[in-house]
Amino acid sequence: MTALIPARHLTAAILLAMTLCSCTSLAQTPGATVTVTVESVRSDGGQVTGSLCNDPKTPFCSTYVAHTKAAPGRSVLVFEGVAPGRYSLSTVHDENGNGRTEVPPEGYGFGNNSPAPIFDLSSFEVAGDRATTVSLNYYGVTRTGSRGIDPPEGVVRTDIRNDGLYGQLYTPKNATGRVPAVILIDGSTPGLDGVSVLAASYAREGVAALALAYFGETGLPSAMTNIRLEYFKTALATLKARREIDPGKIGVLGVSRGSEPAILLAADHHDIRAIVAVGPSAVVWQGYDPATPEATVAAWTAGGQPLPFLVADAALYDPNGPQAPMFVSALAKLGTRSEVLLPVEKIHGPLLLMSGKDDRVWPSATMAQSIEARLLNSGFAHDVENIVYAGSGHSILGSESDAISRTLAFFQRTLGE
Repeated sequence: MTALIPARHLTAAILLAMTLCSCTSLAQTPGATVTVTVESVRSDGGQVTGSLCNDPKTPFCSTYVAHTKAAPGRSVLVFEGVAPGRYSLSTVHDENGNGRTEVPPEGYGFGNNSPAPIFDLSSFEVAGDRATTVSLNYYGVTRTGSRGIDPPEGVVRTDIRNDGLYGQLYTPKNATGRVPAVILIDGSTPGLDGVSVLAASYAREGVAALALAYFGETGLPSAMTNIRLEYFKTALATLKARREIDPGKIGVLGVSRGSEPAILLAADHHDIRAIVAVGPSAVVWQGYDPATPEATVAAWTAGGQPLPFLVADAALYDPNGPQAPMFVSALAKLGTRSEVLLPVEKIHGPLLLMSGKDDRVWPSATMAQSIEARLLNSGFAHDVENIVYAGSGHSILGSESDAISRTLAFFQRTLGE
């Protein structure tokens, strides 16, 4: 990303390539047959579409595409003539049969049931005929008890369920003494599965990480509306109180919409020592509930009051095109509405910004540049690094091979001081 009218289509933006080809397969030469059993199809409406992509830099391309009539519970996709190689898999339930990828409300899933659209996780080798299974997820449907990705060797995973929290803490197993820690906040994707991948990789390298869900999980709001900022403060307090965590070495990372609470938390708490914002926003945007998609509602509240927000320009919405123009238009009309600006000047630590120049979901590179300019003009006392990937879009952590390692190195450097 994965909140706004356009944010209901954040997953659609990264799966858009699947709708750009109406053929059942792009291959014209003999090759392998790949059979994909798609589980958890919720209705017989429309069709189920799958895409195989062999480009690690663009994991949502359509090297091969297959379609089948949707069947409740289970549908089967068959890709014919697949050349040898490694392919990521993306699937979507085109429930209304209009040939468009509209997530939400339509379901989606990735190869190996990967919780995130990362090529290494969602891909597999094709050397001959093979079969695989994937389960669909439907945005707005509350998940039931996910514990995130399984911890790799040398990492301990702990359920965090106190005080209304829903998180998974990943810590180094054999650490000597207290370790630095990072709170990870995903974007418009419900639950914590996506950021759990990042958390596990951090812990493997000696940095504890709390993958934190804030909607779409058991006991949490079902949608990104009226989320209490106090929830994130509770997560910070919980992390600081744990005996294996160094309370003086805590950072926060927010992805896409998650950059908003990440920056708001860091602005309010001086003990957040380092901040990373991936595909960031520079303002507070409206919330989104798939049950009432046309409602204009706050995403965040503080002290029981909604935070002021900016509304994307719905007149520019195109379900088959980039969503960024909606945000560009709204930002152009921002004017003197300083109350919706994220208070980046108030954060008390170094900041790493990462964005893709070709982000079609929203103008993350432009917003990152505006954050950098504001901090420069304010005489910000800490280091600011603004990395823009020229050939990337919104899903940087999934498409850029060095992105995760650069965020980890940033935290190791800034929290290790």
